[in-house]
Amino acid sequence: MTDSRGPVHLSGELSLEVDGVGVQVHADGAELRIVAEDVGAFMARVREAATARTWVAPGRRDLGGLAEALAASGITAHLNSPTRPLAVAGAGVHSPTGALLLGTRRVRPRAAVVVIAAGRGWRRLAAGAVAVVLATVLARRRR
Repeated sequence: MTDSRGPVHLSGELSLEVDGVGVQVHADGAELRIVAEDVGAFMARVREAATARTWVAPGRRDLGGLAEALAASGITAHLNSPTRPLAVAGAGVHSPTGALLLGTRRVRPRAAVVVIAAGRGWRRLAAGAVAVVLATVLARRRR
């Protein structure tokens, strides 16, 4: 069965403030760009809003579900700070790093702040950093 509605086409711009933090949303075709002045604060507010709605903090499964829903609709969403890209999710994304750190291949993290803001990511990030340091030390000792 195919979807008779056709491809999604987004169009628009929105500027808002979330607890004093500026956020701009740009939509064009199947691309959605979110630029937050303070991404950590923005992600924390999004998480709080989702928790208030369901009384359960969103986790990896919810992030994966959102990314899959975006992909199924043909939408690619980009999360950026004013100076750099931080993550991309949805259509056309296939990330082994996302699968390892966030539990979904449909999200490609581009900065540690996204992993940390996603909840519990800091443990995986710290474990990865420790593993890299240990591997480096062991490799140098063997020489």
